Amino acid sequence: MRIHLVSPSESSFGIAVLTPRWLFVLAAATPERFGDPVLHDETLEPMDFRSVRPGDIVGIGIHTVNACRGYAIGRELRQRGATVVYGGIHATLYPAEAFEHGGAHAVVQGDGDLIWAQVLHDIAAGRCQRLYDGGRVPAAQFKPARWDLLPKDKYMWASVQTIRGCSKHCSFCSVWRTDGQKPRQRPAFPVLEEIIQLRRQGFRFILLADDNFYPVSFADIAKAEKQGNFEKAAQLRAVRQEKFDLMEQLAALPGDLNFFTQITLEAAEDPSFLDAMRKARIRGALVGVESVGAEGLKAVFK
Repeated sequence: MRIHLVSPSESSFGIAVLTPRWLFVLAAATPERFGDPVLHDETLEPMDFRSVRPGDIVGIGIHTVNACRGYAIGRELRQRGATVVYGGIHATLYPAEAFEHGGAHAVVQGDGDLIWAQVLHDIAAGRCQRLYDGGRVPAAQFKPARWDLLPKDKYMWASVQTIRGCSKHCSFCSVWRTDGQKPRQRPAFPVLEEIIQLRRQGFRFILLADDNFYPVSFADIAKAEKQGNFEKAAQLRAVRQEKFDLMEQLAALPGDLNFFTQITLEAAEDPSFLDAMRKARIRGALVGVESVGAEGLKAVFK
């Protein structure tokens, strides 16, 4: 029995811009008794279905744009005798699709860091369940990625996650539905460990692949205080300070490292945060501008 992890894509280019982080996180979550999983990133090359044998276990991670390709892979590999398990944002929100269209034996909803081991043990013992609830794993239990399994010279940028979840509830976004509105921020040490490992492997451009690198705004703290929820306000201040502490440590890393991330436009009203980003060599940030007017923002709950 071998474990295969598949990131589907309709197109393959031989080289990719960004590492598909979830592949390497689930590789870390795979118990040693199953050996190192075989990783298939179809942005590099199409999956060779002949590599999968009857009795193998295949984990397929999907978001909406690659769901149809993922379902096609699942159907084919189930016919070849593999046990097929889906996870990811799309499978979390629409688990029934994976059974109807993708030949799924099981679907994992939520985080895979801890539940993946149980899925594998259950399948090996012949007691596979249809649905597994991975929940929202506490930040201290996030699995660090298995970057030792990374193919050499295949990716331009690496990706490291510092936080999951976003306190906003924009109507068009899946993050708050799947990862929750309570930011779960990793301790700085494992984040720095991953970055150092990736630099040793030759990376100089790293995406801080967070749902929102600016997890606490002044408005969030003011709202908690206005509601008289001073415990929540203190927690939000602590999350904010932890982010400053992380950026201070990023700034102390070798100067050839360059970071990018995603934030909300509220950060523009926080000069001290922007200054800390600059010192940490966070060279750019993706910001969503869904409307230029207050009524438009209100309409999408942003």
